[in-house]
Amino acid sequence: MPPTLQQFKAQLFHALGHEVRIRILEELRGGECSVGELQELVGVSSSNVSQHLAVLRSEGIVTTRRDGTSVFYSIADRRLYRLLDDARSIFENRIAAGAALLQGS
Repeated sequence: MPPTLQQFKAQLFHALGHEVRIRILEELRGGECSVGELQELVGVSSSNVSQHLAVLRSEGIVTTRRDGTSVFYSIADRRLYRLLDDARSIFENRIAAGAALLQGS
């Protein structure tokens, strides 16, 4: 039985619910990367990157392409970047509102 819309959203947000996964997706914005490239860009161990990629892959957030012995990861649906951009906008608005409160004090 397929998940309900609410179950799908919960699973999606759960998969996105770790800062390393968000950082991986932000790096993939520039194009596909291998685990080694992501390790350098994100600054965590390759095993840690692999674990996070496994979560993202299991939820269909990233896809893979094999080239010889190398596996390259890319975002499965670029619309996820709109979601991340909206989250950034909400964050910036929250920071601005906090700064306005401090200036008003």
